[in-house]
Amino acid sequence: MLPARSTHSMAPQKRNSSQSSGGSSSSSIRWSTTPPSRTKQCLAEYLTLPDGTTAYRVPAPRHSHDRTIPFSDGPGISIKDILKGGSIQDSPEFDFKAGSRKIVLQWPGYDSLDITINSNTKQELAVALCTALHKFYSLASKIQPAIESVPWALFSRVHLGDIMLKSIHWNAGVWVPEFYVLRKS
Repeated sequence: MLPARSTHSMAPQKRNSSQSSGGSSSSSIRWSTTPPSRTKQCLAEYLTLPDGTTAYRVPAPRHSHDRTIPFSDGPGISIKDILKGGSIQDSPEFDFKAGSRKIVLQWPGYDSLDITINSNTKQELAVALCTALHKFYSLASKIQPAIESVPWALFSRVHLGDIMLKSIHWNAGVWVPEFYVLRKS
């Protein structure tokens, strides 16, 4: 596994109600059934999969549409699959640049986590992101998130096996991962 250097404690903390969650609360989410397009980087709030499972986009800011590193055309790649050695496929048209990236993990109801990941391939980047999220998830299981973010509570409402990594995108000087959560209908 690749080292992910944290610039803050890996322990997520509960957000105060007065703090912004970095996205919409569940009561103000606009639901859409339009699937994301590779040419149009606008992401749907949820996708319905052929097996009836629904993948909901985790609320997070998304300002830049021109600098995105996609990991999947669908709702994403399973965090657990990548941690078990699964691989992603690089798109031939995508020009991945190796190097160091400052990444901010954001999850509704918890303080964000800044990490730096140095990767030579898209696969290494995906593994490092999934490893960082797994550590964040494990520590988040010990705290209660802010009240407005309860539907996104890690461990009690959202299980690691249900989290999918869709992409990362450039936002205000840092890279922000885009996650979807699978929920059976």
